[in-house]
Amino acid sequence: MSEFHIPEVPQSTSFADRSFSVNKAIARSYIWMFAGLVISAVSSWFIIATNLLYSMGGILAGVLLIAQLVTVIGFSAAMYSSSATTLKVMFIIYSALTGVTIASLTEMYSAGTIYVAFAISAFYFGCLAVIGFTTNKDLTKMGTICTIGLFALIISQLIMLLFRTPMSIRLYSIIGLIMFTGLTAWDTSRLNKVMTMTDGNPVEQEKYSIFFALELYLDFVNIFLYIVRLLGMGSSSSSKN
Repeated sequence: MSEFHIPEVPQSTSFADRSFSVNKAIARSYIWMFAGLVISAVSSWFIIATNLLYSMGGILAGVLLIAQLVTVIGFSAAMYSSSATTLKVMFIIYSALTGVTIASLTEMYSAGTIYVAFAISAFYFGCLAVIGFTTNKDLTKMGTICTIGLFALIISQLIMLLFRTPMSIRLYSIIGLIMFTGLTAWDTSRLNKVMTMTDGNPVEQEKYSIFFALELYLDFVNIFLYIVRLLGMGSSSSSKN
């Protein structure tokens, strides 16, 4: 996940205690997150409808993956030096590129599995968001642990791919889901705190709204991907893996 310095802030405040501008900024983050999911869905549908998925080839797929990584890294670097409009454009580009990745799921899983996974992910993410907003506990330590665990999971996957070491998809998916469970609650809590800290500064609030929209978008998409893998293991279409 993309990171940049976020000021230390006091404990999370309740919805009633936050100002209208803070609540509006928080709502803006979720609106942009939802917009990102819509953009990804449209991009995915376009790729499937035009059969571009079958003509892209491995090279183009690799280029798109690199483009996604560059966009996320560039987003973090541009947080302070660029305008909110630039950040929005980068977020839209990333969402569209992710749609291409999501389109590839139709090659491995049935439409029913994907729809059910999305519904479960939406409910699961909503519960985590509520927990992140309502808890009075400091989730910084949990977020740090989950971030380290996520990096360890990614590195271990790369090593196993390099040496062709088998690993259970179920185990990998469960561990990844646990990591993003903690990260989602942490990001939601940070969103609440940071917006409270920037109350009265509309420029900063707008930038942070886009930043946290990306963070929450990444959390949701990864939760969805891990859930669809778990559900797809029992389907006949997942036997291709």
